[in-house]
Amino acid sequence: MRREQEFRGRSVAVRRLTVCCLLISAVASGETSIQTEAASTELGQGIAEALLGWLPPGLKEKSVPGAAVAVVDSQGPIREEIYGYQEGSESDPITWDTIFLIRSISKSVTALGVLMAVQDGLVDLDTAISEYLPELRIPSRFDERPETIMTLRHLLSHRAGFTHDPPVGIDLVQPGYFERYIERVSESWLRFPVGYRLHYSNYGYDLAGFILQVRSGMPFARYLQEKVLGPLGMADSSFDLGKVEYETDRAIGHGSGGNVVPIAFPEIAAAGLYSSIRDMSKYVQFHLNDGVVDGQRLLREDLMEQYHSIQFARPDQRTGYTLGLWREPVGSTFCLYHEGGGRGFASHMILYPELGLGVVTLTNKEYQDLTGFSGRAVMRGPILNRYGPTPVADSRSEDMQRIDLRDPRLQAILGRYGDSPGVVIGFESGVLGLRAGDSQFHPLSFYDDQGELVGFYGSTMEVRFLSPLGSRPGSMMTINRAVSNSNSHYLDFNDSPTDRAGPDKSEWRAYVGEYEVLWEDEPTSTATIEVRNGYLYFRDGKCIEHEPGLFFLYDGEALDLRSARPTFANQEIRRRP
Repeated sequence: MRREQEFRGRSVAVRRLTVCCLLISAVASGETSIQTEAASTELGQGIAEALLGWLPPGLKEKSVPGAAVAVVDSQGPIREEIYGYQEGSESDPITWDTIFLIRSISKSVTALGVLMAVQDGLVDLDTAISEYLPELRIPSRFDERPETIMTLRHLLSHRAGFTHDPPVGIDLVQPGYFERYIERVSESWLRFPVGYRLHYSNYGYDLAGFILQVRSGMPFARYLQEKVLGPLGMADSSFDLGKVEYETDRAIGHGSGGNVVPIAFPEIAAAGLYSSIRDMSKYVQFHLNDGVVDGQRLLREDLMEQYHSIQFARPDQRTGYTLGLWREPVGSTFCLYHEGGGRGFASHMILYPELGLGVVTLTNKEYQDLTGFSGRAVMRGPILNRYGPTPVADSRSEDMQRIDLRDPRLQAILGRYGDSPGVVIGFESGVLGLRAGDSQFHPLSFYDDQGELVGFYGSTMEVRFLSPLGSRPGSMMTINRAVSNSNSHYLDFNDSPTDRAGPDKSEWRAYVGEYEVLWEDEPTSTATIEVRNGYLYFRDGKCIEHEPGLFFLYDGEALDLRSARPTFANQEIRRRP
């Protein structure tokens, strides 16, 4: 019989009626603090009502075939909902045990696998990865042997300096493609020096997963099954895509245009876990119970603390990346979260450890803007309504030394950061300030914060400049102290009107033209290569030639024009007719 095509939801009854009440205590200063022992059924239901009032119409509007949602506390689900179908209205409906690809939420599970290996003595977070992979060589313009500096902590906190995507041309049909993908790390140039700054990368997590495979002597998927998924009771979950392919209760991934997406891909450790809403609820409980499962501690307390802490944090930093999760303040407390997207799926997980609450949303259509910032904003509403806005971080400018506008350090940072239109630091009518695109000009006051340049504008905004990269200004970090005193938004120095003319080599003319950027042989965007002021530009980004035909953009991405199949950031580019 033909199933109804109407998009509808099915809810599960609340399984228990008793949950600890939220405890509020007044501290000596008179401020109110949230106690870690408590969870609030009322607050959890408020979050569920806000999310589930907003999400179903969005799923219908975006033509998402199926979805599953759970609001969870430390004892289990408070509210669960499932919607739609595995593939379409003619297919089986979504069940509580239907597995979805959770994409980059997988990173937090892989990070847990690494921490379990640390606990077992197989690896150490701060040992150079060359100790585990002595044959590994990673190309870098900055460090002669970056693998002797790089650690698992760098890999798991996105501070190893890798680009995001794997090299092109990996055969996904033949067995062993994960290993071949890792072998090609020797072809992928680092964008930044090891540890220089945060740059989100699948490659770092996949390399960490491969190290687990080498050190444990078993395939990565099996190691995670034995050390993480099994002990957590996540019986339906797996990193083994060969096994997943034959599961019958499996959501089918759909592209943004509604097309079915193939299952095979190489970024297994970074984005390869399939899981159900029931299993993900157990994973949320693990976090809310601080590493304890069924009354037994799975992960040591000190490792759980590192798991949830911002890595390489600056003083008083509130927003940043932990070991597998983003962390940022919300009202008087904080959240840990991660999104997942691509390969036909989009997902979201957010945890409020001090409130004892978490939410997971799984869908089988990618890039539909329902499982990211918008969803987090909806869920934060009940929390901010109860506890008030997030406190604005102190600028600490009274502890810094004011910098005179004639200081040569300020002259060195003038120019455009990012590509068009970018953010321009420069003088207008004799005033030094910042202009982002066509927005208004913001005068800047500069200070020296223990050797680091920081410029303030408005009531809560600032820019910070990392150390120079050779002869180039360092990356600029943009900060809104209403969210954090240091976050993960970076722009890299591109060019300046005062730049001297480049070499303008005649052989570069052969590269000039319009190109298509390909992803797995399909065009995704277009780009122009041109010559300006004697330099090659790609997508409005200034390029520096490292060797004949090999260029690096202002942001460290490699533009390799040396072969008949040129690449940019490891993606093939093809000249348009």
